[in-house]
Amino acid sequence: MLVLARMTVWHFKEGKGEKGFSELDIVLNTLAHHTAGFRGAISLLADDDPNAVTILTLWVDQEALDRSEKEVFSQAVKRVQDSIDKPPQIKNYRVFSTELFQRSEWPFRWA
Repeated sequence: MLVLARMTVWHFKEGKGEKGFSELDIVLNTLAHHTAGFRGAISLLADDDPNAVTILTLWVDQEALDRSEKEVFSQAVKRVQDSIDKPPQIKNYRVFSTELFQRSEWPFRWA
């Protein structure tokens, strides 16, 4: 079974990374988990840029990926639009394989 992924790269305004990502994490986790076809998410925090985050969401098929555009992604953009420098970069992928074992504490807490 082929899984689809949406990768979004978010750039927050200087000093807004922690607050912006926390809001984004809550929206994505809340809405995505309640959207049919959601298969998982990975949030990547850049070591060299505290104001950047890359989020990878996994979807069961094209219909779910399309639905997430309206039900999840657009809401996430609205929630953090005052904290981001520019609209997030978006790229969709077909996932060849995955193997994940870690589950982080939710909601995310900064160290």
